[in-house]
Amino acid sequence: MRSLHHVLYACYGALFGWLAWCAVQSARNGAPWVCAVFVAGSGLVVVAATREGVLKDTLRREAVRAQRATRLHPADAGAAEAAVARAGWCCDAWAATAGGEHGPSCRHRLPKGNGV
Repeated sequence: MRSLHHVLYACYGALFGWLAWCAVQSARNGAPWVCAVFVAGSGLVVVAATREGVLKDTLRREAVRAQRATRLHPADAGAAEAAVARAGWCCDAWAATAGGEHGPSCRHRLPKGNGV
């Protein structure tokens, strides 16, 4: 994308230079109306180059805004931390009793007759 902007700026510069040269030659040869048209065209080229710069800045700003939107927000950080903590639970009963007991379907539950 950067090289496209640079190419467009180079083209705008070349076009502006050529139109300015044509305006000077028209003025020298006594054609003031043609000179005015070339000056107006040169002005449009300057407006187009300025617009291209504004567009480039806007695209860059939106890209930064979109990148920031994909990052984890502080409000989501608590939810992410809770999800990581829940992923470590083996069962809900273990989480409710702070690791004291396991639920009936938990694989970490010890059999009743083990004497412990």
